[in-house]
Amino acid sequence: MTETKSLIWDETFPSLLLKGDGTAAFLHGQTTADILAQQQLEGVFLSCWLSTKGSLKALLETRISSNMAELVIIAGEINSIIDGFESVIFPADQVKLEVLQPIRRIQKINNYESWKELNPIWICNSNLIEKETSEYAKATKEELEIWKIRQGIPSFNREINGEANPYELGLGDIVKLDKGCYLGQEGIARFFRSKSLKYQLRYWEAYGEADNFDIGKKLFNTIQDNELKKKVGFITSSIKINDNFLCGLALIKNNFINKDICFSEKDESITIKKPISFTQPF
Repeated sequence: MTETKSLIWDETFPSLLLKGDGTAAFLHGQTTADILAQQQLEGVFLSCWLSTKGSLKALLETRISSNMAELVIIAGEINSIIDGFESVIFPADQVKLEVLQPIRRIQKINNYESWKELNPIWICNSNLIEKETSEYAKATKEELEIWKIRQGIPSFNREINGEANPYELGLGDIVKLDKGCYLGQEGIARFFRSKSLKYQLRYWEAYGEADNFDIGKKLFNTIQDNELKKKVGFITSSIKINDNFLCGLALIKNNFINKDICFSEKDESITIKKPISFTQPF
């Protein structure tokens, strides 16, 4: 009997470098991570880069040292980050921004642990690749996409849509509320004080025609064609598994998230559940 190897997430991501004596202070004010605390630790950590109103613009991994920080863009648009950083970097900040070569990143994956709890490795030396991956099989593109969807990892221009905030996307655990001022803090503070969210991210599965589950398609609370039929969300990601089985992600209205079933525009039944890595807000 042939033993099946565990899978590994092996992907290359855009990367930026901040360097200079003011790097930590600058990044502390631009992301949701407590950079000044992370300076004392080793390893890679996650943070969010937000809009001024608190919506998620990018999901970042960071490795920081005394006067520099390497950033890997897990989800987001690199030019938007460059423009955003450069627009607020002043000579007094003592920070310079550089674009690095894309960084190859590997991480063990499974469907029972959050990806946020599994340590990634940035491959800077090609000689290390074989050693780190010899016991694992590289996930195919389809396997990786399905795994990311089950985990609830947001994608740019899908879940990262200019409106959804970290709490709605299950990323509240990487927002440090007591770290001091940062970009988007006022918006995040309002969400936290009110404990009121419009949507929450959910994983869905359904049987039906692929066209009925395209990105942007509306989801409903019932198939009844009367005043009881109300929109409860919309599809943000979708992938076809086989001839008529699909899965994906959707933003579901907060007052409907405790339900297990919703319906497509064509009345197909859709099972919804919390993604593996989703951190319950508040």
